[in-house]
This record gives sequence, C-alpha cells and structure tokens, in this order.
Amino acid sequence: MKKIFSACLIILAITQIANSQTNNITGIVKSDKGSPVHYVFVHDQKSANGTFTDSLGNFSIMVNPGSVIQFSAVGYSDVAMDGAKLSNNMQVTLTSNGSSGPGSTFATSTTVSTTPIANSYLANENISNAGAGGGTLNGLGHQKGNVHGNRYLFEDFAHGFIISPQGALTENPTYFYDYDKMGGGIMITMNNGPVSQLDNSQIKTITLFSKDDKTYVLTMVPTIDAAHYVQILASGPKYNIYKATKTTFVKSDFVNNGVTSHGNDYDEFVDDFTYYLLDVQTNQVQKIAPKKKALKAAFTKDADKVNKYLADHSGDIDDGYLANLGSYMNQ
Repeated sequence: MKKIFSACLIILAITQIANSQTNNITGIVKSDKGSPVHYVFVHDQKSANGTFTDSLGNFSIMVNPGSVIQFSAVGYSDVAMDGAKLSNNMQVTLTSNGSSGPGSTFATSTTVSTTPIANSYLANENISNAGAGGGTLNGLGHQKGNVHGNRYLFEDFAHGFIISPQGALTENPTYFYDYDKMGGGIMITMNNGPVSQLDNSQIKTITLFSKDDKTYVLTMVPTIDAAHYVQILASGPKYNIYKATKTTFVKSDFVNNGVTSHGNDYDEFVDDFTYYLLDVQTNQVQKIAPKKKALKAAFTKDADKVNKYLADHSGDIDDGYLANLGSYMNQ
C-alpha cells in the first residue's frame, strides 16, 4: 500500500511539474486570404502576458499547458487556442469579419484615467496646451525640421498594452501611446483624437511596439528615478536589468563671424543612457557599466555563471547583449 501511495505522489508531482512548465511558442498569423496580419494582439486570457505580431505576422509568446491564447485584430474574428495544443512554427488563420473594429473586447479594462494636455500631437513641434494656462508641452520654442533627435520615444504613436499594479491588462486597438523622455509622462491618443497623459499610478508596466517592430517595456523604479520610466531589458526571479534614459535639450550654438564658423545650426535632443542591475532577493539596485569587468563585479554572487557567459559571448555589450545576459542569469 505504501508503495502504491508513493507511486501516486510521484505521478502527481510529475503532472504538476508538467503543467507548470512554460515554453516559448513561435508562429505566424495570416488572414484567410493568405496574407500576414500585422499588429495582431496575442494574449494569454489567464495571465497578463501579451505581444503583437510583426509586419510579417510573426509572434513569440511564453505559454504553459494551462494557457488560453487569444488572437485578436481589427477587422478579424478572434481565435482562442488551448496552450497545451500550441507548437513552435505554427500558423494561425484569422477570418475577416468585414468590420472596422476588433473581433471582441479582450481587455480586462478598456478605460484609463487621463489628463488632457493638448489639442494635437506632432513629434518635435510645439504642442498647444491652452487648457493648462497657455504655453507649450515642451516649452522649448523649436520648430520641426530644425531639430535633431526626439523628445519622445517614437516619431509617432505606437501600439501597446498596460499592466496595472493589480495585474489587470488593458489593450484597446483604438489606444496609441508615446513616452515623453523629458517630462516622464505616457502620452495617449484615442481614435486619433486629442492627446492626454496617463495617470502613472495606474501603470505597473507599459509595453510599446514601434512601427519597426521593436518592443519596449517601461516601468517606474523610484530608487532609480521617481519621475521617469526606465526600460526593462531583463527580468526574472533573481535579477532585473534596466536602462534609464536622460534626455536633454541643447539649443543651436552656431556662430559665424564672417571669417570662420563653428557650432551647430540646429537644436538637438541628446540621450544619455545608464544601466542598472536589481538583485531581486535583496532589492538592491546598482549602476552597471556595459563592460565585461563591470559585469563580473556586479554578478559576484554568480561569478562562475557570469564568467562563462562572458567567455562564450563576444561582440558589443548593447541592449540586446544585456537582455540575453539577464535571461541567462535568471535560469
């Protein structure tokens, strides 16, 4: 009897482990006419996990056997699939529903708290803010076409979704976002209408997808900067790696005395990047330089592991390198 009971416990444990396994699933979403569908929201209905397809319809998402993955896009009927039946390199077909709206409401919340700030939004231009007593959003007096760089994360608004501090997911195909790198606010426009600023207290993370299919996950880390978002390059049970961006405005300093000239004849937004490592277990944050010596010193608790990764991976230590390093160190 004891042997039978022990065997049952082993089987139960194996089943629980199998059900808790999370796998990265990749695939492509096409229309019923065979064309790839861009900006399909791929979302786990049972968790706050989501992504968008790229311009070729490709997607990649972490799932477990208990997941229910939903595929939603404007003009198409939704498709929901059991996570246990998903496989790599799979193809999902969406059927046109002949409408200009999404197949269904797939957000746990479709309303967000905002503060109106502008009547229009144009990157690198003055933005009227009469409702706040006049002036401009940027207040810098430059004109589009006579400035290099960008005050905002994107030249135009981007698709995205929000995770609230309570874990609720908000994604709405009529919501588009941008991040003000200087002011620290998340800008939102609904149905291409007036621009507002989101209430930061509603946001745990916001994930933004640029037109060139790059993903940015932003969050507030008060110990790094209480007024600006930082980008999450890696996160896990042991370590988080963040990228903080400080953007400053530098006015034209061009001088021509008739004989010689020097300086720039344009205004410029200049970005300065700083990287941080969070030890999740101790909640300690430290700056890290994108150099092998500095990374070895930062990961002293896992010296052998970090040394192996650095020895096996050459190349520039950029955002992608640090993201992959963080993923490896969290395994």
